[in-house]
Amino acid sequence: MSSITIRHNRQLGTLVHGTYRGMSGVGKALTEWPCNFRGSENLPEDDELGDPFWYLPHSRRHRSDTYKIDTAVARLRELGHEVEIEIDDTTPAVDFAGFMEEKYDRADDRAAYQQYMARREFWTSDTIRAANQRTYDMLNGQPILVGHHSEDRHRRLLDRLWQREGKAWALYDKAKHRIDRAAAAANFRSYKENPGTTQRRILGIETELRRIGRALEANGDRWSDHSLAITRAEIVEKLEEIDYWWRVLDEAGVRVWGPDDFAVGDFVSWSRDRWHEVARVNPKSVSVAGLYETLGGRVQTLTALTRRNGRPQPLSYDKVIGHLTAAQAREHFPELFALLDVAPARPRPNKKRGSVKLDHHRAAEGERWEWRVDDVEYHAFWRHPQNWWRGENEPVTEPGVIHITAYRVGKTPTFVARGEPVEVAVADVAIEGDIAWVEEVHNQLRDHVQTHYAGRAAA
Repeated sequence: MSSITIRHNRQLGTLVHGTYRGMSGVGKALTEWPCNFRGSENLPEDDELGDPFWYLPHSRRHRSDTYKIDTAVARLRELGHEVEIEIDDTTPAVDFAGFMEEKYDRADDRAAYQQYMARREFWTSDTIRAANQRTYDMLNGQPILVGHHSEDRHRRLLDRLWQREGKAWALYDKAKHRIDRAAAAANFRSYKENPGTTQRRILGIETELRRIGRALEANGDRWSDHSLAITRAEIVEKLEEIDYWWRVLDEAGVRVWGPDDFAVGDFVSWSRDRWHEVARVNPKSVSVAGLYETLGGRVQTLTALTRRNGRPQPLSYDKVIGHLTAAQAREHFPELFALLDVAPARPRPNKKRGSVKLDHHRAAEGERWEWRVDDVEYHAFWRHPQNWWRGENEPVTEPGVIHITAYRVGKTPTFVARGEPVEVAVADVAIEGDIAWVEEVHNQLRDHVQTHYAGRAAA
C-alpha cells in the first residue's frame, strides 16, 4: 500500500498528498461523513509530496479540524495505507488580499461554468420537447386501438414520450437552478464588498477580538504555549482582515457613521429618499421615528409618531445613507416645519387615576374601555374620527361621543359571550372640546366614571 500524508497549515488548509482520482477505497473513505473531503485538480503542488487531490473545504485560515482528520486517518489505515500527519496551527496565514482575489476569480469561473451548463441544458430540454411534439403531430390524435396488434407498440411509444417529457422538464428546472447559481456567483464580489455588509463584518471581527482578549485576561496564564501560539496566529489573521476590509471601504468612498455624527432632532435616510427624525442616539444605532411606517409620507417626525401612539425604532449605523441636521431639514422641508411652527403639537397629558379600575384597549376602529362594579361589567367605545391616525397637526374639532353598554356577569352559562344587558343611566357621553390625544378622551371618561360609578363601587 502507498504512503499518504495529510498536511494542514493555515495558509493552504488541509490537503491529502499521495493519492489520486480513482484510488481504490480512498475516495469513499474521505468523502463520507464526517470527513467530507472533496477532490480537485487545481490544488497547489508541493515540491516534496507532489500534487494533492483531496482537500478539506473551508480549512484555509482556520485551525485544523482534528476530528475529521483523525477519522480520515483511521479509515485510511483500515485500508492498509501508511498515513502521516503534519499539522501547523501556529503559523498565521498571510496575504488576505490574495486570498480574497482567489475567491473572486473562482466565483467568476463558477458563474461562467453555470451559465454554459444552463444554456446547454436549456438547449437539450427544448430539443427533447420539440422531438416529442413532432411525434405527437405524427400521431395526429390517433387513439390506442385496444385489441389491435399495434396496441402494445402504441402504449410503449406514449410511455417513452412521457418519460422524455419528464426528462425535458427536469433539465429545464435544473437549468433555471443553474441560472440562479450563476447570478449568485456573479454577484459574489458585490455582496462581499457591500458597504453595510462590510461594516457589519468588521464589527463581528472586532467583537471576536474582544472575546479573545477577555479570555486571555481571565485565563491566559493557565494556557499552554501551544494554545497561546494558536491564539496569537488567529489574532494576527483577524487584524489583517480588518485592515483589508477598511481599505475596501476607503476605496469605495463609503461614509462610516457613528454616534458622534448625530444628535436628537436630526434626520437620517436609509431607503428611497425617506427621512426619519432621530429620537435617541445609541452606541450602535439611532432610534428614529416611523422606520417602517407609510403613514405620514416620506418625512417621519417624532410629533407624528407620538400622535399615532408609536415608538421609535433602532436603525443601525451601517444602514444609514443620508443625514440632515435639524437646520438642514428645515431648509429641505420648509412646508412641513411651517405647519409644525404654526400649529405646534399640544403637550400629551397623562392618564388620570381613580378608585375604579379602568382598562383601556386600542382597537382597529376606535378605543375601548372596560370597568366593573359589583356584578355589572361596563364597556365604553369611542370611534376614531376620520384621518385620526394620519398624523395631522390640527386637533379633532368634532370628536363625537363615547358609547357605554353594560352586562350582568356571573349568572350566565360559560358558552354565552355576554350576560343579561343592563340599562345604563348615561349611554352616550359627549366629548367636550377638541381632541389631540387619546389620553384626553380617557380623562373625560375617567371623570364620568368617578362621578357616576365610584360611589357604588365603594359601597
